[in-house]
Amino acid sequence: MLDKIGRFEIVGEVSESKVGSVYKATDSASKETIILKTLNPELLGNQSEEIIKRILQEAEKSKVLNSHNLAALYGAGEIEGKFCASMEYVQGNSVATMLARKEGFSIWDLQDIARQCCQALDHADSHGIAHHSLEPAKVMVQWDGIVKILGFGVSRMGDYAVLAQGPAPELLHYLSPEQIRGESIDVRSNLFSMGAMFYEMLTDKKCFSGDDSDVVRQAVAEYTPAPPHRINSKIPAALSAVIMKALAKAPAERYQTGRELLIDLEKSKNAPASTVSAVADRTQAAAAGASAANRQRVNPAQLPKPAPNQTSSSAPAIITSVAAPEQSTRFAVDPQVDEARSAEHVSSRSFSEIDELPPLKEVVVADPFSSPAQSIDQEQVRKPAFGKAAPSEKTKVDPGVIAKNAIAEIQKMPPKLLLYAIGAAVAIILLVTIVIAFHLGYDSSEDAAPAAASRSKAGHASSPSTSVVPRELPETVSQPEPSVIAVRPKEKDNFKRKSRTPAAVAAPSALPAQLNVSSIPEGVQFKVDGREDPAWITPFNIATLPPGQHTVTFTKVGYKSETRSLDISAGAKSAMVVQLEALLATVVVVSEPAGAAVFMDGKDTGRLTPTQFTSDKPGNHIFAFKKQGYLEETTTADLQTGQTVRIAPSLKVLGNTDDIRMGGKFKKLFGGADLAAMAAVTVKTQPKGAQVAINRHILDKNSPVDFHLNPGTYVVDITLLGYKSVHKVLTLERGAKASIEENLEHE
Repeated sequence: MLDKIGRFEIVGEVSESKVGSVYKATDSASKETIILKTLNPELLGNQSEEIIKRILQEAEKSKVLNSHNLAALYGAGEIEGKFCASMEYVQGNSVATMLARKEGFSIWDLQDIARQCCQALDHADSHGIAHHSLEPAKVMVQWDGIVKILGFGVSRMGDYAVLAQGPAPELLHYLSPEQIRGESIDVRSNLFSMGAMFYEMLTDKKCFSGDDSDVVRQAVAEYTPAPPHRINSKIPAALSAVIMKALAKAPAERYQTGRELLIDLEKSKNAPASTVSAVADRTQAAAAGASAANRQRVNPAQLPKPAPNQTSSSAPAIITSVAAPEQSTRFAVDPQVDEARSAEHVSSRSFSEIDELPPLKEVVVADPFSSPAQSIDQEQVRKPAFGKAAPSEKTKVDPGVIAKNAIAEIQKMPPKLLLYAIGAAVAIILLVTIVIAFHLGYDSSEDAAPAAASRSKAGHASSPSTSVVPRELPETVSQPEPSVIAVRPKEKDNFKRKSRTPAAVAAPSALPAQLNVSSIPEGVQFKVDGREDPAWITPFNIATLPPGQHTVTFTKVGYKSETRSLDISAGAKSAMVVQLEALLATVVVVSEPAGAAVFMDGKDTGRLTPTQFTSDKPGNHIFAFKKQGYLEETTTADLQTGQTVRIAPSLKVLGNTDDIRMGGKFKKLFGGADLAAMAAVTVKTQPKGAQVAINRHILDKNSPVDFHLNPGTYVVDITLLGYKSVHKVLTLERGAKASIEENLEHE
């Protein structure tokens, strides 16, 4: 492995292919870790000149890209006979690494990766740029969860894959049909590559497999793979339909933007099973019909085959667990605690297995009273997995057989025991009858009392006994005495009458409601229905709030205002919590020349000018701009929330240190440099012996030292062990003389 390429010091090799390598390296100029991608033009054959021309055109066009989901391209060009590209170093794992490790992807992982990738692809498409070599190895997931797509700007370094012969390069499995045919591409081609990637993440199988390049190219152009939900029944059919639409052969039949794909991906979570299954089948049928004639020319033995345990397209969108035919019925369990499964498939968990536990599938067993030849082994069917109790199964039983068995059992019972049982049953029935009759009689007497009292006031003479004793009551129930009716309190009578007359009940008054208002951050002023109070600052509890619809508005300096509505009922205690979005300061940086690295408060922002970014830290900040061959520029900017600050530094070109002439007060002979056209510089230090560097080029002699430089701007660094360093900037003109004399200070 090489130790150095140009100014780049190689730290390690990331990957290697037939035509080049990818290295982790350190830029000796900026001392930053970068990724250096190399390409050997001579290995590309006759196409090398054309491919390099396309790469340089793409790199120039990609300067306008500015997305946190795209890895930055620092530069591209020829170094030591190799075409090299310097790119941002991203720490994390690629999707290709996670697929190789069979780590498995949850549905949330898939959605998060899709969301960030589609945003990046749409951003590039808005500038008319597409990725020409998109594959799982180009999608990196950082440790903080940010997804970055690698290679934008030099993606055409993968054009060799289209022309490959023999063993198929990994990239070839993810190219779109139009790329295989050598046609121009756009974002729809990238969405096809993403679809092939998602297919593999869901099924653990390549969408277009094959070992030979010609076989893979033919599969991409003509073969329609089985929908993912047919390979793995645990995959929702709606999600399968989204993937199959992204894999449509014709670009017009695919998603036209990444946003469209994300919308359908989000809808797939809530779509009914029957609907989404039909959509998936129609998608497959349309794709199959469009390329039926072409697929007849494909050798089936060389193309990937559907899994043998495919399920029907009507599989429910909810994840279900179905046991294999040769196995006994098992519980649907969480794969993370399934010890038996973990031992067999340590690293084969699919994304769907960690979503949620599925409902248990109902099992119907044979008639337990049928002949042994027709019955099912009950122990085998009921035996639970992992030693847990199995749920009860539904059985189909002949009622006649059950009745005969019951009569036979009764006949075997001793006569005395049978009589005792019958007598106890009769006694219980009588007791229940008496209790019911007593309650009926008591309720009737209560109802009759008000009627008797009203008739006596009206002058109607009637016997109390005949008015209050219901004829249907049995004689065993004791009747209330007439005297009891005469002395019944009048208040109770009035209460009963009022309770029977709903119109007489007074409407209750509306009780005030309570509202507890909180916010993130705290200390936010709020209004209710346009009314404000100086005391209404979160957190605050409003004790008396009229029931009904209310509008609450939150305001705080440095944050966006928010408005919330709620409907609160009488006497209710409600709470409202709102999180305000901080207003950000926007920084726009344009330098002359472009391509300078931007540092903020000593930290690299990872951006090159021209660029624009936001900051949530208001106040004064120090910005530095560094570019190889130019003098570093520093400036201070005051950032205010909600405002835009524009910074436009002009970088000075550093002088050329290749023509430094040491000593030499005399003009050199035999065509030597003309010292009269150069500037003379003298460096003296106390103590002597300090090291002198000009634009980071260390002189062969320590101080005191005399030398000549061409006109220009130079950075002079003076260092001596145990003393503070000295940093000077000199701007020299033709024939000028400059002197630096420094008394070095101890550290």
